[in-house]
Amino acid sequence: MKIIIIGCGAAGGTAAQFARKTNRKAEILVYDKEGYGQYSKCALPYVIEGKDWTEIIEFPPQWFERNGIEYRNEEIYKIDFEGRIVEGEKEEEFDKLVIATGAMPACPFEASGVHFLRNLNDALGIKEAVKKANNAIIVGAGLIGMEVAEALIRNGLKVKVLEYMPSILPAMLDKDVADYVMKKLGVEVLLDCKVEKVEDGVVIAGEEHKADLVIVATGNKPNVLDGGEAIKVDEKCNVSNDVYAAGDCTVVKDFFGREVVVGLGSIAARQGRVAGINAAGGNDSLIPPVFAKTTKLFGLEIASVGLLSNEIDGVAARYIGKDLPHYMEGDDLLVKVIADKNGIIVGCQVVGRGAAKIVDRITLAIYNRMGVKEIARIENAYAPSVAPTFDAIEVACSMIERKLK
Repeated sequence: MKIIIIGCGAAGGTAAQFARKTNRKAEILVYDKEGYGQYSKCALPYVIEGKDWTEIIEFPPQWFERNGIEYRNEEIYKIDFEGRIVEGEKEEEFDKLVIATGAMPACPFEASGVHFLRNLNDALGIKEAVKKANNAIIVGAGLIGMEVAEALIRNGLKVKVLEYMPSILPAMLDKDVADYVMKKLGVEVLLDCKVEKVEDGVVIAGEEHKADLVIVATGNKPNVLDGGEAIKVDEKCNVSNDVYAAGDCTVVKDFFGREVVVGLGSIAARQGRVAGINAAGGNDSLIPPVFAKTTKLFGLEIASVGLLSNEIDGVAARYIGKDLPHYMEGDDLLVKVIADKNGIIVGCQVVGRGAAKIVDRITLAIYNRMGVKEIARIENAYAPSVAPTFDAIEVACSMIERKLK
């Protein structure tokens, strides 16, 4: 059996690893046009900030070779599905194929003389440009835009962020939670700002904004060889007979029944595991994702999972308190829980220490279709120096329970 994998990101690299674990005899060939092996794209802002780029390489090319996986620093230009052939520098036949070509930056306006951040070369280019810059403009206040803003500020640059939507992190947080975060961060952000054009350091958005360095972070689009739409896959990551796909080039059906383009490394890696196992003759499935997200900006932990308030006709409650009892010196903690009209939890947003772990707890509740009544009564570990008797999640769920009554 010959398995060809196109791409070596979180999806492709993971697919290769699990294909080898599943089938020790299969011939496995990975194509990676970048040549670095598998690295963490989520760590790219830290490279801009100053981290040695070699530290974010998780599995270098030599690792694949040591594990009996042929690694080629080449680009694939065409796939002949009927003939079972991929075309790069030369043609190669396959028995099983995994497409993990990722995504590319999307820019909704005309732009020249700007930087994007999608791969390691982009990060290294921005890092070099930072040495000659005093100020910067970032277009887009999503996860990448805000994380890059922090990296540049830590490098001593004056940074301005321009965001088209009325709040930051719009795919992750409700506006009220995002506004709370903005006050905590102290980064200059212009909201409701539509950029029309960028040309050599001049950003036209109603008025002109000038900077030494302009970075566009307005999202990504699937990178598919024919330039078409994202590849639809099922829970087996199957596209068609003996062809699988995983990562940011794919569309999956999430827990709520929506078709969503994958844009998270956590989901891409899990898809890669499924695709690799199945391509090698195994039988694995992806649990429908709920798209749990987290980040840390200027020391502030932020996390969310599930639906936003505007995505469901339901009930929400926000609680702002401390993460420790009142007599201890705790940190500020915001928790917002979202439930449907029956009180079943469908989403959560948290800002403060331990946000990701709190969201992980709600992720389990969503998967088990638990209601606010149950969560408001489940015990939690308590000690004055660690957690209060009734934590913020319980309080927020109790608030929704009262609203429903």
